[in-house]
Amino acid sequence: MEQGNASTKGSRDSIWDLSSILDFLKKNKNTIIQYAGLALVIVVFAILTGGDLLSSFNLRTILKQLAVLFTISVGMVFIFSHGSMDISVGAVMALSSMIAVYTLNSGAPLAIGILAAVAVSVICYLLNVFIAIQFGLMSVISSLSIMFIARGLVTYNVSTASKKIGVMNSEQLKLLGRNIPFILIFLVLVGLIGIVLFHYTKIGKYNRAIGDNPLAAMQSGVQVKKTKVIGYALAGVLVGFASILSLARSTVISENTGSGMEMDVIVALILGGLSLNGGSKAKMSSAIVGSITYILLNNGLVMVGVATEVVSLVKGIVFLLVVFLLLKRPSSEVMPR
Repeated sequence: MEQGNASTKGSRDSIWDLSSILDFLKKNKNTIIQYAGLALVIVVFAILTGGDLLSSFNLRTILKQLAVLFTISVGMVFIFSHGSMDISVGAVMALSSMIAVYTLNSGAPLAIGILAAVAVSVICYLLNVFIAIQFGLMSVISSLSIMFIARGLVTYNVSTASKKIGVMNSEQLKLLGRNIPFILIFLVLVGLIGIVLFHYTKIGKYNRAIGDNPLAAMQSGVQVKKTKVIGYALAGVLVGFASILSLARSTVISENTGSGMEMDVIVALILGGLSLNGGSKAKMSSAIVGSITYILLNNGLVMVGVATEVVSLVKGIVFLLVVFLLLKRPSSEVMPR
């Protein structure tokens, strides 16, 4: 009798343990996908490249490639977390870089060139959110208009210029793109400031509350419009800095500068486990882990000799796979506004 009771108790404990594990996996699904994806990419490509992926030379290359995407992704979390979406980032980055080139070529010091790029980017993002709020448009529509305006200005200037638009005295600028300690310190600072602002201040708390339910947030005292404007302004600042980092690597502007960056950012955030609906589940770690995973994936595919066309295909398949894994969500949630 006692043995029977002990056996029954053991079975119940096993079932309870299994149930607890399944509940844990379900509750932390996004986090598991986030870090498991990064670990999988590192292990697979470290094996396929014979360890070359993690060589000191390649890690420096990865860090340079990571700087732009990482910086932009941290800024975009402040927009996506309140349920908005931005597809103008590539065009705004190109426009900011072009203004920085003109500023530096006029004889201004590097600091003024950086400020000019940041100012242009912030203006674009403030205009973006103003259009969305003032005319009640979906954020993706307002960002589409900004994208066309910014890309149009860049294309017109590039196509009508008699020679390439580039920084004439680029040595000082190139140092920013080649200086590994500077890039590393910059990325750590951006990441830490992003985490503090998003998780430990009212800015992040209010943005997440708006992403969950704008009406409930407003009734709780959150100034919805003001919070959105602050989120867009922060994103604008970081896109401005990213445009300088991008310019430091190329030193010239073309019609294709920043092209496709908007999709790279969205894919990186999805790989990092960020829900495009925003809300309380949004985390800054999605930008950090997602951008690292994306750059490693891209770098690894190139190192193993995958053709550029196929790299895009593989990234598309990975994107769909992660979206599928993250797709199962309550029906009450809404799509980005």
